[in-house]
Amino acid sequence: MRNRPSALALAVASLLPFAACAQDAGDKMFSFSGYGTLGVVHNSEDRADFVPTQGPAGAGYTHAWSTTPDTRLAAQVDARFTDDFSAVVQVISEYDDEGSYKPQVELAHVKYAFSPAFQVRAGRFTAPIFMLSEYRKVGYAMPWVRPPVEVYDIAVSLDGADATYKFNVGNVAMSVQLAAGNADEGTFEVHDARTLALRAEFGSSTVFGSYSKTKIDAVTTPLLALYQGPLAALGEQYAIEGDDLEFASFGYAFDPGSWFVRGEVTRTTGEDNLLAKNTNAYLSGGFRTGAFTPYMTVARVKLDSDTSIGARDPIGVINAGLSTANADQKSITIGTRWDFHENLALKAEYAHVDVPAGSTGGLVNRQPGFVTGRDYDLLSISLDFVF
Repeated sequence: MRNRPSALALAVASLLPFAACAQDAGDKMFSFSGYGTLGVVHNSEDRADFVPTQGPAGAGYTHAWSTTPDTRLAAQVDARFTDDFSAVVQVISEYDDEGSYKPQVELAHVKYAFSPAFQVRAGRFTAPIFMLSEYRKVGYAMPWVRPPVEVYDIAVSLDGADATYKFNVGNVAMSVQLAAGNADEGTFEVHDARTLALRAEFGSSTVFGSYSKTKIDAVTTPLLALYQGPLAALGEQYAIEGDDLEFASFGYAFDPGSWFVRGEVTRTTGEDNLLAKNTNAYLSGGFRTGAFTPYMTVARVKLDSDTSIGARDPIGVINAGLSTANADQKSITIGTRWDFHENLALKAEYAHVDVPAGSTGGLVNRQPGFVTGRDYDLLSISLDFVF
Protein backbone atom coordinates (compact mmCIF):
# COMPACT_ATOMS: atom_id res chain seq x y z
CA MET A 1 0.00 0.00 0.00
CA ARG A 2 1.31 3.41 -0.90
CA ASN A 3 2.34 5.44 2.10
CA ARG A 4 5.10 7.96 1.40
CA PRO A 5 4.48 10.97 3.65
CA SER A 6 7.95 12.46 4.11
CA ALA A 7 8.73 14.03 0.74
CA LEU A 8 5.06 14.73 0.13
CA ALA A 9 4.71 16.48 3.48
CA LEU A 10 7.76 18.57 2.67
CA ALA A 11 6.32 19.68 -0.65
CA VAL A 12 2.86 20.46 0.71
CA ALA A 13 4.19 22.20 3.81
CA SER A 14 6.30 24.44 1.64
CA LEU A 15 3.10 25.73 0.01
CA LEU A 16 1.44 26.80 3.25
CA PRO A 17 3.29 30.10 3.82
CA PHE A 18 2.19 31.21 0.37
CA ALA A 19 -1.47 30.22 0.64
CA ALA A 20 -2.38 33.34 2.62
CA CYS A 21 -0.48 35.48 0.12
CA ALA A 22 -2.51 33.91 -2.66
CA GLN A 23 -5.73 35.01 -1.00
CA ASP A 24 -4.49 38.57 -0.93
CA ALA A 25 -3.08 38.52 -4.45
CA GLY A 26 -6.17 36.92 -6.00
CA ASP A 27 -6.67 33.63 -7.77
CA LYS A 28 -4.27 34.33 -10.64
CA MET A 29 -1.50 32.71 -8.67
CA PHE A 30 -3.23 29.33 -9.08
CA SER A 31 -4.42 27.46 -12.15
CA PHE A 32 -6.51 24.29 -12.34
CA SER A 33 -6.40 21.59 -15.02
CA GLY A 34 -6.95 17.91 -15.45
CA TYR A 35 -7.21 14.94 -17.77
CA GLY A 36 -8.94 11.63 -17.97
CA THR A 37 -9.78 8.53 -19.96
CA LEU A 38 -12.94 6.46 -20.24
CA GLY A 39 -11.78 3.16 -21.66
CA VAL A 40 -12.99 -0.37 -22.24
CA VAL A 41 -10.94 -3.43 -23.28
CA HIS A 42 -11.91 -6.89 -24.53
CA ASN A 43 -9.49 -9.80 -24.16
CA SER A 44 -10.02 -13.01 -26.13
CA GLU A 45 -8.20 -15.04 -23.42
CA ASP A 46 -10.83 -16.00 -20.82
CA ARG A 47 -8.56 -17.81 -18.32
CA ALA A 48 -6.40 -14.79 -17.36
CA ASP A 49 -6.56 -11.00 -17.24
CA PHE A 50 -4.91 -8.23 -19.23
CA VAL A 51 -3.62 -5.57 -16.80
CA PRO A 52 -1.31 -2.95 -18.41
CA THR A 53 0.52 -1.73 -15.29
CA GLN A 54 -1.30 -2.40 -12.01
CA GLY A 55 -4.30 -3.97 -10.33
CA PRO A 56 -5.34 -7.50 -9.34
CA ALA A 57 -7.80 -8.01 -12.22
CA GLY A 58 -8.65 -6.70 -15.66
CA ALA A 59 -9.97 -7.79 -19.06
CA GLY A 60 -10.34 -11.49 -19.80
CA TYR A 61 -11.25 -13.84 -16.96
CA THR A 62 -12.71 -11.26 -14.54
CA HIS A 63 -14.65 -9.40 -17.22
CA ALA A 64 -14.66 -10.10 -20.95
CA TRP A 65 -15.03 -6.33 -21.38
CA SER A 66 -13.30 -4.33 -18.65
CA THR A 67 -13.03 -0.61 -17.90
CA THR A 68 -10.26 -1.00 -15.30
CA PRO A 69 -7.12 -1.12 -17.50
CA ASP A 70 -7.36 2.43 -18.91
CA THR A 71 -10.02 4.45 -17.09
CA ARG A 72 -8.69 7.27 -14.90
CA LEU A 73 -9.36 10.85 -13.83
CA ALA A 74 -6.74 13.34 -12.66
CA ALA A 75 -6.93 16.91 -11.37
CA GLN A 76 -3.96 19.24 -11.02
CA VAL A 77 -3.31 22.56 -9.33
CA ASP A 78 -0.35 24.66 -10.48
CA ALA A 79 0.88 27.50 -8.29
CA ARG A 80 3.28 30.21 -9.44
CA PHE A 81 4.46 32.26 -6.51
CA THR A 82 7.17 34.17 -8.36
CA ASP A 83 8.72 33.97 -11.82
CA ASP A 84 11.22 31.49 -10.38
CA PHE A 85 9.28 29.58 -7.73
CA SER A 86 6.32 27.31 -8.50
CA ALA A 87 4.58 24.15 -7.32
CA VAL A 88 2.35 21.36 -8.60
CA VAL A 89 -0.10 19.01 -6.89
CA GLN A 90 -1.88 16.33 -8.92
CA VAL A 91 -4.40 13.78 -7.59
CA ILE A 92 -5.38 10.78 -9.69
CA SER A 93 -8.12 8.18 -9.40
CA GLU A 94 -7.38 4.94 -11.25
CA TYR A 95 -7.61 1.22 -10.66
CA ASP A 96 -4.90 0.29 -8.17
CA ASP A 97 -3.27 -2.80 -6.66
CA GLU A 98 -5.94 -2.95 -3.97
CA GLY A 99 -8.70 -3.13 -6.60
CA SER A 100 -10.08 0.33 -5.83
CA TYR A 101 -10.20 3.79 -7.40
CA LYS A 102 -9.17 5.56 -4.22
CA PRO A 103 -7.57 8.90 -5.18
CA GLN A 104 -3.79 9.01 -4.82
CA VAL A 105 -1.35 11.90 -4.93
CA GLU A 106 0.52 11.38 -8.20
CA LEU A 107 2.56 14.61 -8.16
CA ALA A 108 3.38 17.03 -5.34
CA HIS A 109 6.52 19.07 -5.75
CA VAL A 110 7.99 22.53 -5.62
CA LYS A 111 10.28 23.86 -8.34
CA TYR A 112 12.83 26.63 -8.29
CA ALA A 113 14.41 27.98 -11.47
CA PHE A 114 17.84 29.36 -10.67
CA SER A 115 18.01 30.49 -14.30
CA PRO A 116 16.09 29.78 -17.51
CA ALA A 117 18.55 26.92 -18.05
CA PHE A 118 18.70 25.33 -14.59
CA GLN A 119 15.85 24.19 -12.35
CA VAL A 120 15.46 21.96 -9.28
CA ARG A 121 12.38 20.11 -8.02
CA ALA A 122 11.70 18.49 -4.63
CA GLY A 123 8.77 16.32 -3.59
CA ARG A 124 6.93 13.73 -5.67
CA PHE A 125 7.56 13.67 -9.42
CA THR A 126 7.59 11.22 -12.30
CA ALA A 127 10.76 9.18 -12.62
CA PRO A 128 12.34 10.20 -15.96
CA ILE A 129 13.06 6.66 -17.12
CA PHE A 130 11.05 6.68 -20.37
CA MET A 131 10.85 9.00 -23.34
CA LEU A 132 7.18 9.69 -22.49
CA SER A 133 7.48 9.55 -18.71
CA GLU A 134 6.02 12.98 -18.00
CA TYR A 135 2.69 12.23 -19.69
CA ARG A 136 2.57 8.43 -19.79
CA LYS A 137 -0.94 8.49 -18.25
CA VAL A 138 -2.33 11.40 -20.26
CA GLY A 139 -4.05 9.53 -23.05
CA TYR A 140 -4.95 12.73 -24.91
CA ALA A 141 -1.23 13.51 -25.35
CA MET A 142 -0.54 10.26 -27.26
CA PRO A 143 -1.82 8.76 -30.51
CA TRP A 144 -2.50 5.34 -28.97
CA VAL A 145 -5.10 4.10 -26.48
CA ARG A 146 -2.17 3.45 -24.12
CA PRO A 147 1.63 3.50 -24.42
CA PRO A 148 2.92 0.14 -25.71
CA VAL A 149 2.69 -2.11 -22.66
CA GLU A 150 5.70 -4.15 -23.74
CA VAL A 151 7.88 -1.13 -22.84
CA TYR A 152 5.66 0.98 -20.56
CA ASP A 153 4.95 -1.84 -18.11
CA ILE A 154 5.82 0.15 -14.98
CA ALA A 155 4.80 3.57 -13.73
CA VAL A 156 6.88 5.09 -10.95
CA SER A 157 6.53 8.38 -9.07
CA LEU A 158 9.57 9.15 -6.93
CA ASP A 159 9.70 10.96 -3.61
CA GLY A 160 12.97 12.87 -3.76
CA ALA A 161 14.56 15.59 -5.87
CA ASP A 162 15.78 16.20 -9.39
CA ALA A 163 17.75 18.83 -11.29
CA THR A 164 17.53 19.70 -14.99
CA TYR A 165 20.01 21.72 -17.03
CA LYS A 166 19.19 22.86 -20.58
CA PHE A 167 21.67 24.13 -23.14
CA ASN A 168 22.23 24.34 -26.89
CA VAL A 169 24.90 22.72 -29.00
CA GLY A 170 24.59 24.44 -32.34
CA ASN A 171 21.03 23.82 -33.52
CA VAL A 172 20.50 21.01 -31.01
CA ALA A 173 18.52 21.74 -27.83
CA MET A 174 19.91 19.55 -25.05
CA SER A 175 18.71 18.74 -21.54
CA VAL A 176 20.38 16.76 -18.77
CA GLN A 177 18.30 15.53 -15.82
CA LEU A 178 19.51 13.94 -12.60
CA ALA A 179 16.92 12.40 -10.27
CA ALA A 180 17.06 10.55 -6.97
CA GLY A 181 14.40 9.22 -4.63
CA ASN A 182 12.28 6.35 -3.33
CA ALA A 183 8.90 4.90 -4.33
CA ASP A 184 6.22 2.61 -2.94
CA GLU A 185 4.08 1.26 -5.78
CA GLY A 186 2.11 -1.31 -3.81
CA THR A 187 3.55 -4.57 -5.15
CA PHE A 188 7.11 -3.28 -5.10
CA GLU A 189 9.24 -0.64 -3.39
CA VAL A 190 12.14 1.29 -4.87
CA HIS A 191 14.97 2.58 -2.68
CA ASP A 192 17.88 4.88 -3.47
CA ALA A 193 16.85 5.24 -7.11
CA ARG A 194 19.29 7.30 -9.16
CA THR A 195 18.56 8.26 -12.77
CA LEU A 196 20.45 10.15 -15.44
CA ALA A 197 18.30 11.19 -18.44
CA LEU A 198 19.46 12.96 -21.59
CA ARG A 199 17.28 14.50 -24.30
CA ALA A 200 18.27 16.14 -27.60
CA GLU A 201 15.87 17.93 -29.96
CA PHE A 202 16.77 19.11 -33.45
CA GLY A 203 14.43 19.84 -36.32
CA SER A 204 11.62 17.27 -36.20
CA SER A 205 13.72 14.75 -34.26
CA THR A 206 13.97 13.89 -30.58
CA VAL A 207 16.54 11.53 -29.10
CA PHE A 208 16.24 10.28 -25.52
CA GLY A 209 18.35 8.10 -23.27
CA SER A 210 18.24 7.18 -19.58
CA TYR A 211 20.09 5.00 -17.11
CA SER A 212 18.81 4.12 -13.64
CA LYS A 213 20.20 2.14 -10.74
CA THR A 214 18.14 1.29 -7.69
CA LYS A 215 17.40 -1.25 -5.00
CA ILE A 216 14.06 -3.00 -5.10
CA ASP A 217 11.84 -4.93 -2.70
CA ALA A 218 8.96 -6.87 -4.20
CA VAL A 219 6.22 -9.20 -3.08
CA THR A 220 7.55 -12.75 -3.48
CA THR A 221 5.95 -16.08 -2.72
CA PRO A 222 5.82 -16.94 1.01
CA LEU A 223 6.64 -20.50 -0.08
CA LEU A 224 10.30 -19.42 -0.23
CA ALA A 225 10.20 -19.99 3.54
CA LEU A 226 10.32 -23.72 2.70
CA TYR A 227 13.98 -23.28 1.76
CA GLN A 228 15.70 -24.14 5.03
CA GLY A 229 19.00 -25.68 6.07
CA PRO A 230 21.39 -26.10 3.12
CA LEU A 231 18.76 -24.53 0.79
CA ALA A 232 18.33 -21.37 2.89
CA ALA A 233 20.90 -19.41 0.86
CA LEU A 234 19.10 -20.33 -2.37
CA GLY A 235 15.78 -19.09 -1.00
CA GLU A 236 17.35 -15.83 0.15
CA GLN A 237 19.01 -15.31 -3.22
CA TYR A 238 15.76 -15.56 -5.20
CA ALA A 239 13.68 -13.44 -2.81
CA ILE A 240 13.53 -9.83 -4.04
CA GLU A 241 14.68 -7.98 -0.93
CA GLY A 242 16.94 -4.96 -1.40
CA ASP A 243 18.31 -6.34 -4.66
CA ASP A 244 20.19 -4.16 -7.13
CA LEU A 245 18.34 -3.34 -10.34
CA GLU A 246 19.55 -1.47 -13.41
CA PHE A 247 17.35 -0.01 -16.15
CA ALA A 248 18.33 1.65 -19.41
CA SER A 249 16.22 3.24 -22.15
CA PHE A 250 16.88 4.68 -25.59
CA GLY A 251 14.25 6.32 -27.78
CA TYR A 252 13.92 8.24 -31.02
CA ALA A 253 10.99 10.16 -32.50
CA PHE A 254 10.54 11.96 -35.82
CA ASP A 255 7.42 14.10 -36.15
CA PRO A 256 7.27 16.71 -38.92
CA GLY A 257 3.55 17.24 -38.32
CA SER A 258 1.67 15.33 -41.00
CA TRP A 259 3.11 11.96 -39.91
CA PHE A 260 5.24 10.46 -37.15
CA VAL A 261 7.46 7.52 -36.33
CA ARG A 262 8.83 6.74 -32.90
CA GLY A 263 10.40 3.85 -31.07
CA GLU A 264 12.03 2.93 -27.80
CA VAL A 265 14.21 0.12 -26.47
CA THR A 266 14.62 -0.68 -22.77
CA ARG A 267 16.72 -3.22 -20.90
CA THR A 268 16.39 -4.43 -17.31
CA THR A 269 19.30 -6.17 -15.62
CA GLY A 270 20.18 -7.05 -12.05
CA GLU A 271 20.77 -9.82 -9.55
CA ASP A 272 19.55 -13.39 -10.03
CA ASN A 273 16.14 -13.50 -8.34
CA LEU A 274 12.48 -14.08 -9.23
CA LEU A 275 12.32 -10.80 -11.14
CA ALA A 276 12.46 -11.32 -14.91
CA LYS A 277 15.19 -9.50 -16.86
CA ASN A 278 13.99 -8.31 -20.25
CA THR A 279 14.92 -6.39 -23.36
CA ASN A 280 11.76 -4.61 -24.55
CA ALA A 281 11.10 -2.52 -27.63
CA TYR A 282 8.41 -0.93 -29.78
CA LEU A 283 8.23 0.90 -33.11
CA SER A 284 5.17 2.92 -34.05
CA GLY A 285 4.18 5.10 -36.96
CA GLY A 286 1.13 6.92 -38.24
CA PHE A 287 -0.10 9.84 -40.28
CA ARG A 288 -2.53 12.68 -39.66
CA THR A 289 -5.31 13.31 -42.13
CA GLY A 290 -7.84 15.86 -41.00
CA ALA A 291 -9.23 14.82 -37.62
CA PHE A 292 -7.98 11.23 -37.95
CA THR A 293 -4.63 9.66 -37.04
CA PRO A 294 -4.38 6.01 -38.11
CA TYR A 295 -1.33 4.20 -36.74
CA MET A 296 0.41 0.84 -36.43
CA THR A 297 2.72 -0.42 -33.68
CA VAL A 298 4.93 -3.50 -33.41
CA ALA A 299 6.38 -4.41 -30.02
CA ARG A 300 8.43 -7.11 -28.34
CA VAL A 301 9.29 -8.43 -24.88
CA LYS A 302 12.41 -10.61 -24.99
CA LEU A 303 13.23 -12.54 -21.83
CA ASP A 304 16.92 -12.41 -20.94
CA SER A 305 16.86 -14.40 -17.69
CA ASP A 306 16.45 -18.10 -16.96
CA THR A 307 13.06 -19.77 -16.69
CA SER A 308 14.48 -22.57 -14.53
CA ILE A 309 17.52 -23.42 -12.42
CA GLY A 310 16.89 -27.13 -12.91
CA ALA A 311 18.00 -29.61 -10.25
CA ARG A 312 19.38 -26.82 -8.05
CA ASP A 313 15.76 -26.40 -6.93
CA PRO A 314 14.55 -29.72 -5.48
CA ILE A 315 11.49 -28.07 -3.95
CA GLY A 316 10.29 -26.51 -7.22
CA VAL A 317 8.99 -23.17 -5.95
CA ILE A 318 11.79 -21.12 -7.51
CA ASN A 319 11.48 -22.92 -10.85
CA ALA A 320 7.74 -22.25 -10.84
CA GLY A 321 8.30 -18.58 -10.02
CA LEU A 322 10.86 -18.15 -12.80
CA SER A 323 8.55 -19.84 -15.26
CA THR A 324 5.54 -17.65 -14.46
CA ALA A 325 7.70 -14.48 -14.67
CA ASN A 326 8.27 -15.27 -18.35
CA ALA A 327 6.27 -12.60 -20.25
CA ASP A 328 8.01 -13.08 -23.60
CA GLN A 329 5.75 -11.89 -26.43
CA LYS A 330 5.38 -10.04 -29.72
CA SER A 331 2.45 -7.86 -30.71
CA ILE A 332 1.12 -5.92 -33.66
CA THR A 333 -1.44 -3.17 -33.13
CA ILE A 334 -3.49 -1.15 -35.61
CA GLY A 335 -5.72 1.70 -34.57
CA THR A 336 -6.89 5.22 -35.17
CA ARG A 337 -7.46 8.41 -33.23
CA TRP A 338 -10.35 10.75 -34.01
CA ASP A 339 -10.14 14.33 -32.69
CA PHE A 340 -13.84 14.96 -33.09
CA HIS A 341 -14.08 17.95 -30.71
CA GLU A 342 -11.79 20.37 -28.94
CA ASN A 343 -10.00 18.61 -26.04
CA LEU A 344 -11.70 15.29 -26.87
CA ALA A 345 -10.27 12.31 -28.73
CA LEU A 346 -11.90 8.96 -29.47
CA LYS A 347 -9.59 6.01 -30.15
CA ALA A 348 -10.02 2.40 -31.20
CA GLU A 349 -7.34 -0.23 -31.69
CA TYR A 350 -6.92 -3.95 -32.26
CA ALA A 351 -3.85 -5.86 -31.05
CA HIS A 352 -2.79 -9.42 -31.77
CA VAL A 353 -0.33 -10.79 -29.19
CA ASP A 354 1.93 -13.65 -30.31
CA VAL A 355 2.97 -15.67 -27.24
CA PRO A 356 5.81 -18.22 -27.55
CA ALA A 357 5.80 -21.59 -25.79
CA GLY A 358 6.12 -21.38 -22.01
CA SER A 359 5.29 -17.67 -21.76
CA THR A 360 2.35 -16.17 -19.88
CA GLY A 361 2.17 -13.30 -22.39
CA GLY A 362 2.19 -10.80 -19.55
CA LEU A 363 -1.30 -11.88 -18.40
CA VAL A 364 -2.13 -11.97 -14.68
CA ASN A 365 -4.78 -13.54 -12.44
CA ARG A 366 -4.22 -16.82 -14.28
CA GLN A 367 -6.84 -19.47 -13.57
CA PRO A 368 -6.89 -23.29 -13.71
CA GLY A 369 -7.03 -24.22 -17.35
CA PHE A 370 -4.84 -21.33 -18.49
CA VAL A 371 -2.39 -22.51 -21.13
CA THR A 372 0.96 -20.78 -21.54
CA GLY A 373 2.13 -20.01 -25.05
CA ARG A 374 -1.36 -19.27 -26.38
CA ASP A 375 -1.92 -16.15 -28.52
CA TYR A 376 -4.65 -13.68 -27.65
CA ASP A 377 -6.33 -10.57 -29.07
CA LEU A 378 -7.23 -7.24 -27.53
CA LEU A 379 -9.85 -4.75 -28.69
CA SER A 380 -9.62 -1.36 -26.96
CA ILE A 381 -11.81 1.76 -27.17
CA SER A 382 -11.17 4.94 -25.24
CA LEU A 383 -12.35 8.52 -24.92
CA ASP A 384 -9.56 10.86 -23.80
CA PHE A 385 -10.12 14.41 -22.57
CA VAL A 386 -8.28 17.33 -21.00
CA PHE A 387 -9.66 20.37 -19.19
